[in-house]
Amino acid sequence: MKTKLVALAAAATALTMGLSGCGSDSSSSDSGSKSGGTVASQLIFGGPPEFKTRPDGIPGLEKNYGVKFGKYTVTDVGGPVTVNALKRGQVDAVDLFTTDPSIAANKFVILEDPKSNFAAQNVVPLITKTKATDGVKTVINGIQAKLSTEVLGDLLGQVVNDKADPADVAKGFLTDNSLDASGTSAKGVSLTVGSANFPENVILAEIYAQALEAQGATVKTKLNIGARPKYWESLKSGSIDLFPEYTGSINSFLDQKSTATSPDDVYAALAKVLPANLVALDKAEAQDSDAVVVTQETADKYKLKTIADLAKKN
Repeated sequence: MKTKLVALAAAATALTMGLSGCGSDSSSSDSGSKSGGTVASQLIFGGPPEFKTRPDGIPGLEKNYGVKFGKYTVTDVGGPVTVNALKRGQVDAVDLFTTDPSIAANKFVILEDPKSNFAAQNVVPLITKTKATDGVKTVINGIQAKLSTEVLGDLLGQVVNDKADPADVAKGFLTDNSLDASGTSAKGVSLTVGSANFPENVILAEIYAQALEAQGATVKTKLNIGARPKYWESLKSGSIDLFPEYTGSINSFLDQKSTATSPDDVYAALAKVLPANLVALDKAEAQDSDAVVVTQETADKYKLKTIADLAKKN
């Protein structure tokens, strides 16, 4: 899942040119766009090339919800081309990630996914079992209880849009939620906190590290390590002790045949496939997952709240 910040800039110019003709890169679906069809049949969907064919992309939306869009326009992986195409009305619905700060900035609407077409991607800390003392678990699970998708999107927006330092953003979150108090809950524990190389993950790692340090732990950080294949071996071997992960992505990484999609099912499945030396702490409500997103105008016009509403007769 976490490829959204890779190669976006390189593709943006070419894709924007392709979109300038308002659908010149689109291909028609079987549904057409005649009046009297479904809501989706009147709309153009924008997303990366693979979303058109992957199981939880267009095929999944049709299978789980009966949604068939009038056209599909190729944009980018949850990046500026997709956002601008939606803002300009070149497309009507898009695939974005739920913590994308452009959603709040533009008052876009995330359509609910009650059938879990997109596998849950709840934020979950993975920790070396021997480091998961009662005190450490209390500190980290207290943080997890305060992390909603909206909050995480706001934190990411401070870094991406306002150019704030992730460490400062983390400190602000802890202060705002009264999680920055000094104490001894984690005293005597030494651990290394790691992160992948994208801002959201760095923010989460900083939050965990700062909170544990305030509670007496001896903390080292290894941030911006890279993608999962690069950092996983370090986590599995114990050279990294604590890492912010995403339930669906790490579960699929460890078990490519997993069919779990709902938050509880994915979390339970993950517990079964983790190496014996690692344990998953509480999952947060916060998710960074794919989502079908529309403008507020489109949501109001067609009375859209869930993906299922797109299959209603227009």
